[in-house]
Amino acid sequence: MAKYKNPVLRKGGHKVTSPFGMRTIWGKKQMHNGIDLVGEGATLDYIIAFADGVVKISKYSLTAGEYVSLYHGNGNYTRYLHMKKGSRTVKAGDKVLKGQVLGYMGATGNVTGAHLHFDVNVNGKYVDPAPYLEGVKEFENTPNKVKDWQLAAIADGFKFPKYGADGKWGAECESVAKKAVCKKRVTYKYKSLTKIVQRAVGVTVDGKFGKNTRTAVINWQKLVGLTPDGCVGPESWKKLLGVK
Repeated sequence: MAKYKNPVLRKGGHKVTSPFGMRTIWGKKQMHNGIDLVGEGATLDYIIAFADGVVKISKYSLTAGEYVSLYHGNGNYTRYLHMKKGSRTVKAGDKVLKGQVLGYMGATGNVTGAHLHFDVNVNGKYVDPAPYLEGVKEFENTPNKVKDWQLAAIADGFKFPKYGADGKWGAECESVAKKAVCKKRVTYKYKSLTKIVQRAVGVTVDGKFGKNTRTAVINWQKLVGLTPDGCVGPESWKKLLGVK
């Protein structure tokens, strides 16, 4: 099963059922502005954000079904179509992080079967999503998640006295990450950092590290191969932020 460097399905594996470009459907040739995907073994899967961004549209339409459109800045948009009814986890105006759950694959709208239609629009023009998914192309203004984390930590009272919020993961970040661990049976008071976690694992973003957030963290840790203890320490933070 193929895997993309920048997946839009949570398990990572995928099968392309219809690529970008001209195709014949219902006896007519037409342009397919995106790429159609199913999960590993032709199964359904959770749909995740391709990159950090802001939700521009989250609604139902007759053709796209339940869908979400994200704006990533600098004229870059992505769309996620045909989600399962009632599965959308975000609303217009929400900020989302790369890898955050947006919904579940379904068969709503004008489709012949359950799948994800994913498309990329750059400055008003649909382009082939494959190079972006494969990591060959990138959006020019990819947000710095480490810097966003540093700013959130500062808002929660932590300090980076030597380098500040420089967007680079170093000794100061490691030190703060160790102090900012959410421990079992201890009230987690860091609201800004909690919101980063909640966006990443796809739960309600309220800044409160409760039972639902911890359960989602455990499930995410299992998925990415970390110890499923529900605690967000240095290793979990680095995984969430994409730090190598």
